[in-house]
Amino acid sequence: MSDVDDQVSDKPEIPALPARLAQVVFSPGALFERLRERPVWLGALLTAVVLSVAANLLIPEELIRQLIMEQMPDDADPSGVETALRIAGILRLVGPIVFPPLLAVFLAAVVLLIYNLLAGGEASFAQAMSATSHVLFIPTLGGLLTVPLILAAGDAQVTLGLHLLVPGLDSEGFAYHFLHGLNFFGLWAAVVLGIAVSRIYRRRSAGSSMALFLSLYVVMVVMMAAVAALTG
Repeated sequence: MSDVDDQVSDKPEIPALPARLAQVVFSPGALFERLRERPVWLGALLTAVVLSVAANLLIPEELIRQLIMEQMPDDADPSGVETALRIAGILRLVGPIVFPPLLAVFLAAVVLLIYNLLAGGEASFAQAMSATSHVLFIPTLGGLLTVPLILAAGDAQVTLGLHLLVPGLDSEGFAYHFLHGLNFFGLWAAVVLGIAVSRIYRRRSAGSSMALFLSLYVVMVVMMAAVAALTG
């Protein structure tokens, strides 16, 4: 057997896509150990797109319209309202297809920036993309699982955020927007991304990587909550 054949045979077998998605949930460490040597990402990314599209299509159009109308000022020009509704309709169709790939690429770039450029690691783009594409399964699955709650409440803004643990908050205050933005599935995804990075960069512990991505997630939510509280 040639040296090339020896190298190929040494690479671990990777599970089929359904098994990989299950492992993202139940045993991410073992999954990302294998993906480090054989990074694949297309199937996981397409799954995230399909789940995102499904979640959006299951939400009735009238709830989307209601959400847009609530965010428009009372004295809004009717033509402006119609324009906003048309844009929302376009984004509803295009966003679920475009956003997951863009997010996967962005997160992969963040991983490489922090751990390759700043920390001196040597992971490839394929390794980072494999990690982020599989991690996206968690929030997109969460979006789909949240749809029944949205339908029951008749409110497109329903999320499984930490605001549910603190009832009675002012819905226009910073605390509410902050806890509302801390989605359970987003926090879970940050933890799993930290585990993935610790397998790609063997010198980085899972604890420090999880803390980093949780911190970045919290900072992002703080900024969004501040904007929402100021403009609300």
